[in-house]
Amino acid sequence: MVDRSMLNRIRMRHLRCFLAVARLGTVTAAAKELNSSQPALSRSLAELDEIIGNPMFSRTGRGLALTESGAKLNRYLETAMSQIEAGALLAKGNLPRPEVNVGMLPNVTRALAVDASVTFKAAYPDVDLVMHWGAVPEVVGRLHRQEIDVVVGRLLNLNRMEGLSFEPLFTESLIFVVDREHPLAARAGTLTLQDIVGEMVVIPTAGTIIREELDKFLKARGVNEFSHQILTVSMEFLRTYITQTPAVGCAPLGAMRTELASGALVDLGLRGEELVSSVGMSFATSRRLSDEALRFVDHVRAAAQKYV
Repeated sequence: MVDRSMLNRIRMRHLRCFLAVARLGTVTAAAKELNSSQPALSRSLAELDEIIGNPMFSRTGRGLALTESGAKLNRYLETAMSQIEAGALLAKGNLPRPEVNVGMLPNVTRALAVDASVTFKAAYPDVDLVMHWGAVPEVVGRLHRQEIDVVVGRLLNLNRMEGLSFEPLFTESLIFVVDREHPLAARAGTLTLQDIVGEMVVIPTAGTIIREELDKFLKARGVNEFSHQILTVSMEFLRTYITQTPAVGCAPLGAMRTELASGALVDLGLRGEELVSSVGMSFATSRRLSDEALRFVDHVRAAAQKYV
């Protein structure tokens, strides 16, 4: 049941102050942006805490951080404010050109995301697609901040899934690949991990989803690390490097499909259940997607069928 007495006490100044501090991290910076005094802003925050019944911020060495309650309020308020802004623009007759903002993880940038974009733009040429690529923390952060509608890629770590939902589409493995001229290419399908431990290997950087999967695979087979390794999240660097040197690359299958299909690269056939993960779409649970974003999601689902 809606608590009308609480809602009637909340004013726009409470929400403006809250959102400014949540974004900037300090009362000083928020007061400056809002052209207000620090005591007035602090009073507004204290009033909001009293109205809701829980503190919205906790003090840290660097300023203020959202509490669990504050984080929940922030997610919903960002959505509400974006809806208010869109409504005002619509009322003014100045609604911007529709767009869909898509976050992409490396394994889908050359396959699934492209396939879905091709069919979507053919069906809706007047809707702009804004394709965002970045490290997982950045992309997920933008998803929470309502700057991105959907993230397409591998299943995120559970500690990054708070406030998010995931729709699986298909499973995909990390694979080990080499240039077709590499001596190991002729032995593809018969190799073990021990055959490549001493090779130069290009692997994902620490902290990434695929690196954690690789580490589990290695540890399960008694290997702590490769003797010679290069760490990167750039699939373009990995592809170029292993075609110019006798190195082995470890990457998601989706990032290597084109080269594997042409025969430029060879899959060494090393497999393990630790290397397999779901590929799908991540959404902010508090956000209502636009009609355009929902249509793009449908195109992703359709495009994924070829990889099932």
